[in-house]
Amino acid sequence: MSRRALAATLFAAGLLAAGLLAAGLPTVSARAETLVFEPSAKRVEITSNFSGTTLTVYGTVERDAGTVGRGGGYEVAVMLVGPDRVAVTRRKDRVAGIWVNRDSRTYHAPSFYAVATTRPIAEMASPAILKAAQVGLASLILPESVPGGVEVMAGTASFRDAYLRLRAHEGLYAEYPSAVRKLGQHLWTVTLPIPAEMPVGRYRVRTVLFADGSLLAEQTSEVEVVKSGFEQEVADLATRHAWLYGLLAVVVALLTGWLGGVLFRRD
Repeated sequence: MSRRALAATLFAAGLLAAGLLAAGLPTVSARAETLVFEPSAKRVEITSNFSGTTLTVYGTVERDAGTVGRGGGYEVAVMLVGPDRVAVTRRKDRVAGIWVNRDSRTYHAPSFYAVATTRPIAEMASPAILKAAQVGLASLILPESVPGGVEVMAGTASFRDAYLRLRAHEGLYAEYPSAVRKLGQHLWTVTLPIPAEMPVGRYRVRTVLFADGSLLAEQTSEVEVVKSGFEQEVADLATRHAWLYGLLAVVVALLTGWLGGVLFRRD
């Protein structure tokens, strides 16, 4: 390419960037900081005697050569997010002395959500920034469907609070403020508990970097939670060969009934 053609190309690119800025459209800019991390395991196997385990995440903050240090330091949030599930929250009312379901809300929400941070969540950034990054239970975006199929994004506070409270009681939603340990100016680590009730599926490990109340970077990795051993073989049989699974279930039931009759038969 000649110098004249190169100069024309650069001039055109400058005009395009200026036009994007004038129109208020986003332009791509280099990030000063990036997050690099690695979970201790990419696969968690659930067996018959599984009683829970932990997942350790190690990470560092990398800066480019032209970035100066942040006066307030860095803050990190680490989230383990399960696959989305449909869940229904119902409210019971007393009618004629009988408790019945009167109203309900359907949520499309993560089946598991755990977040650990370097400091209390509310102190890391403003509520709007935390909401955008979905850091913390209060910032989770939970699309809500009312009876009739109408979906609302804001949701009903009482149903939302009840849903979060039930998931937290089951050990499927949790917050661990100040659980991320800083090993140096840029190094950090955290250990997240994994309960025995954890659903299977593909999980996302999300890390978000804050400084001076601003969101600087975000990175995501995946961890797979699967059943293994006899439980996985039964699940595969029921999924891939439903007719054979049903036949075996009937045979086992018949044999169990016959054996029970023989053992407890009265002469």
